[in-house]
Amino acid sequence: MDDQKYLSQLNQVVAPPDFEQSVLTRLKRNREKRVKLRKLEFSLAGATTLIIIGLIIFSPSARKPSSLEESSLIEMAQEASQDQAIHLVEPLDLRQEMRRSNDEIQTVFILEQVSDNWVQQVRY
Repeated sequence: MDDQKYLSQLNQVVAPPDFEQSVLTRLKRNREKRVKLRKLEFSLAGATTLIIIGLIIFSPSARKPSSLEESSLIEMAQEASQDQAIHLVEPLDLRQEMRRSNDEIQTVFILEQVSDNWVQQVRY
């Protein structure tokens, strides 16, 4: 089969006027939109980063202790730099410990001898 023979018999199709120009302008507009979106994404990411860094640097908790206990711990830590021992006392909530022990399944194993003969096959 000769493909050229059949193709030469077909009528040529003509593109509408300004078809090529309209396609190129649409491609250019789409490319510009993508560039603008990419710039917007980078600017939003940079702004978010600056806000987070500003919050970290200028937050009140980063500048000074929030309570007297923390300030006393800081003073004790400064004294400890001189090789002194720091004694910390933590409160113990026994109610929580009792609740935890009551929630656990409690199993009692009773081990007793079931025969008077010595059984050598059983290993413990």
